[in-house]
Amino acid sequence: MRRRNFLGLLGAAGIAGGLAGLNELRQSEANGWADSPFERGDVKNVIVLVGDGMGFDHIEVTEEVHGRLALQEFAHTGYTQTDSRSGEVTDSAAAGTALATGIMVYNGQVSVFGEEGTDDGVELTTQLEVAERLGMETGLVSTTRVTYATPAVYASHVGDRDEESEIVSQMIASGAEVMMGGGRSEWSDDQLTTAEENGYELLYEASDLEDASGDRLLGLFADSHIAYTLDRDDSTPGLLDMTETAVDRLEDGDEGFFLMVEGGRIDHAAHVNDIATTVAETKEFDDVVAFAREYAAEHEDTLVIVASDHETGGLATGDSHGSPIETGKIANAEASNLRIAVEIEEGADVADAVAEYAHVELDDEEISHLESQADESFDRLLVALGEVLSDRLGVDWTTQEHTGPAQVLMATGPGEERFLGWHHHVDVSRETTALLLFGERERATKVVNDDELRRRVTGDAPVRDRDAYTVLTNYVGPVEDDLTAALDTNGDGVVDYGDVLTLLGVDEDAESAEIPLAVGRISRREP
Repeated sequence: MRRRNFLGLLGAAGIAGGLAGLNELRQSEANGWADSPFERGDVKNVIVLVGDGMGFDHIEVTEEVHGRLALQEFAHTGYTQTDSRSGEVTDSAAAGTALATGIMVYNGQVSVFGEEGTDDGVELTTQLEVAERLGMETGLVSTTRVTYATPAVYASHVGDRDEESEIVSQMIASGAEVMMGGGRSEWSDDQLTTAEENGYELLYEASDLEDASGDRLLGLFADSHIAYTLDRDDSTPGLLDMTETAVDRLEDGDEGFFLMVEGGRIDHAAHVNDIATTVAETKEFDDVVAFAREYAAEHEDTLVIVASDHETGGLATGDSHGSPIETGKIANAEASNLRIAVEIEEGADVADAVAEYAHVELDDEEISHLESQADESFDRLLVALGEVLSDRLGVDWTTQEHTGPAQVLMATGPGEERFLGWHHHVDVSRETTALLLFGERERATKVVNDDELRRRVTGDAPVRDRDAYTVLTNYVGPVEDDLTAALDTNGDGVVDYGDVLTLLGVDEDAESAEIPLAVGRISRREP
């Protein structure tokens, strides 16, 4: 992104008194007005858990099968709306960008703000990048390719989520200490060599994870996405294994850590209406939620946020009155519909494959239907398996795509009460980032009015924590007037988290200086 001097920007914004005010501010510094640097609040660690495609009914059906979930134990629960600039139904890139940057973008865009369908766009500072600039340890974990939409939005900036080779290069340069998931085939030999030169220990199997000792860890445990829980063997680590290792590595840092963990394949299973696999993936994600809740209970300076980026499949808990769900068969499923389809494509008898792995005895009509779909194509067979088995297992779906309703939002830790009620993904992001920066310090988290903020940012008075807090919670987004133009410290047309850090005096290369919790900032009389 293009960078411009803050002083020059104030003049370009046309707000009177900017130059004189900054000169006065420099004089006030010389007089010793404000000698205390910005200090982070009481939130040392932030763990963001994203259940990709996980709607309310995904949770409900999983509870029917496995009993009460950790997801259902949060005292502070709200709703987060998911719409993007494209409309009421988001994709994971736009939803993830909203959660990572606090700004709405078009579907397919990865942490850039620009016109739909263009490669160009303003790079938006992400929560992971904020943490890096504060000297925190950072990590990304997913069961998808680590370069897939949700992890990618935290550590890269591209106009199209399919630009995974470019995402790889940017992720290597991101500074993240831990990146784990699938997607080995997306990394060229040269990129893997570059990763090693940048200090990453490469991990390819569960045994590598167990023996990992490097300061930086890059786990690529599958050529593409990590296998579904139902299809996984012991050579591949699960989501909880990766999360525990990530936390163990990241918590060594003195300044705390930021970690995003995604249950990414809930979405994939729901796209093909595979109820047994959807439940298994949701349960694996819930195990991570339980771990994070326990960690937060033992570390009172840790904030845990749980959210779904969107719902997938339009799942309904039951397809008739009473108790229609075959919970035992869902719980005892031994393979995903994907594996069953592969077995059939490779010559297995349809009825035998379904009976062996799904424990469902098909009737002649169902067998004939599946055989006819297998003759058409593999994809038609996979879709048909979802239809037939969902009907036999007592659930229903409305689509194989994403849907638009608000989704679940949960929090535990400092500031947890801020996530009650209705929000949008951008609100969740801004509140989370505010807590990461300011914690719950009352004087630092008071909103100031427009006139007061204008006076501060033009240099007529020292900038305080509460001014930056006001910008973060109320003005992040595209420039719309003279005030937001002044807040856009690099002149790129968008007020983002990077501008907030500039107002706080946190330099872009701050992470290289290993800044402690008390970091340098523009001086001020008071917090």
